[in-house]
Amino acid sequence: MKIAICYPPLPSEKGVPLLSQNRQFQWFSRPTYIFPVVPATAATMLKKAGHEVFWLDGIAEEWTPEEFERRLGECSPDLVVMETKTPVVKRHWKWISEHRSSATGTRYVLVGDHVTALPDETMAACPVDYVLTGGDWDFLLKNLVEAGFDPSKFEPGIWYRDGGEVKNTGRFRLDHDLNSAPWIDRDLVHWRLYAEKNGNFRRTPGTYVMSGRDCWHAKCTFCSWTTLYPKYRTRNPVDVVDELEMLVSKYGVCEVMDDSGSFPVGDWLKTFCSEVIRRGLQKKLRIDCNMRFGRLTFEDYRLMRRAGFRLVLFGVESANQATLDRFVKALKVEDVEKGAEWAHRAGLDVHLTFMFGHAWRAPPRSRTRCVSRAACSRRDGPPLSSAPSPSPIRERRSSAS
Repeated sequence: MKIAICYPPLPSEKGVPLLSQNRQFQWFSRPTYIFPVVPATAATMLKKAGHEVFWLDGIAEEWTPEEFERRLGECSPDLVVMETKTPVVKRHWKWISEHRSSATGTRYVLVGDHVTALPDETMAACPVDYVLTGGDWDFLLKNLVEAGFDPSKFEPGIWYRDGGEVKNTGRFRLDHDLNSAPWIDRDLVHWRLYAEKNGNFRRTPGTYVMSGRDCWHAKCTFCSWTTLYPKYRTRNPVDVVDELEMLVSKYGVCEVMDDSGSFPVGDWLKTFCSEVIRRGLQKKLRIDCNMRFGRLTFEDYRLMRRAGFRLVLFGVESANQATLDRFVKALKVEDVEKGAEWAHRAGLDVHLTFMFGHAWRAPPRSRTRCVSRAACSRRDGPPLSSAPSPSPIRERRSSAS
């Protein structure tokens, strides 16, 4: 079967859309392309199963819509798979509607956090054939194809059409063994597209992996990926180190971002770091990751630094305790202050993100007391980034309902 995993170009005066590997959709004025781990895993699974897979990322390729359509037509796929998010879902509905009208016989699949939350909406809004819900849609896509599109063989989490009726196989389950997923075929998914234009990388070429899906807290109310991954699972830490070693030796990768929502901690972290150090991999590779405050000790951060970790990205969101509680961050402001100081002292680059404009707060003022104490005590303190809060939308939606 010929299968195309696609990101059609979405021209906009706002900039470049960050669709995949993004827990909050953003438009970037400067081109930034983040390696899409789950779609790349899906492509690799299908290729290993004997299918002809086409990777058509029109956004990262910087193709015009016309160029993308030409290349898609040349592939003549039997199945087209697209990831979508809320700010652009209507554009994807329109794209599918236009292509279905051409009557090529191609089937269409949509995946992502928006269609996981509202699959019935998408099935009603456009003539898409299937919606795969949940974060393990790479496994579901493989199941869909292996089942020969026979609903009696579908796993839970698949929405489909039966004549004029929309049906589904129930709520998705996150019971797949991540260790059974293959290492990503980096050549198949044109990894070099994502190796340079990424602000997380200090050294290039860089790439992404995921040791876990997705966050061991998985309760923050502003995060869209709690919809995809309400349950946390990890890969074997030694297998992850094996893959990193391959990336260095085969592709010359200098820096890797592990984009698990929260990097694994506890014994997993100790095993991972010890294995990296034992192999001397920290001399060749820098590792970046996402982390939560309130769990690691100063010694943990020191071990990470010894193992080659460079950047640790924390979501602070707010220095106001009431706001943190509303977000179900399960954090105290003091945890942020202490954790940022420990990580910085250990020699790690600490990247802090904040959100402003919460519906329940007064007009935005500088509320970065935690940063001034722990992070900005030196001129080379951690970088900061901010984003508008998604909460006003939720507040209006709640009022309307």
